[in-house]
Amino acid sequence: MAITDTSYIVNARGEYSDLEFAFTANPNIELDVAVLTNNLAIRQSVLNILRTNHGEKPFDPEFGANLRSYLFENLDDITAANMASDIENAIKRDEPRVEIINIRFKAKPDHNEVYITLTIKILSTQQLLDIESSIERLR
Repeated sequence: MAITDTSYIVNARGEYSDLEFAFTANPNIELDVAVLTNNLAIRQSVLNILRTNHGEKPFDPEFGANLRSYLFENLDDITAANMASDIENAIKRDEPRVEIINIRFKAKPDHNEVYITLTIKILSTQQLLDIESSIERLR
């Protein structure tokens, strides 16, 4: 029998947790990596989705928002709408703990960079959280 529930498992205290991607040392336990909990874990998960292109995650080729594909586009209303749609679809697919409230873009064409600000609502606590990221074209 296959398990089809994709909900996240929380620890005994009812909080979300995840390993920190920088793999910094845990100050409380020797020879252990730091752990992110609650809002920080969700923030890291959303940033991971935003920064991942399709095909980068093994065995899940549709994971990620695939935003780097827009780096050579001019940021007009149509491109912004397409980027927002890709972000919404990726978050709905890969991060069921949140709901997107707002997506804002700010282009810096002189630096080949786009700043993205997401306002999300964490469904378990109803808290709002702003997450900022940027994508830039490097030569």
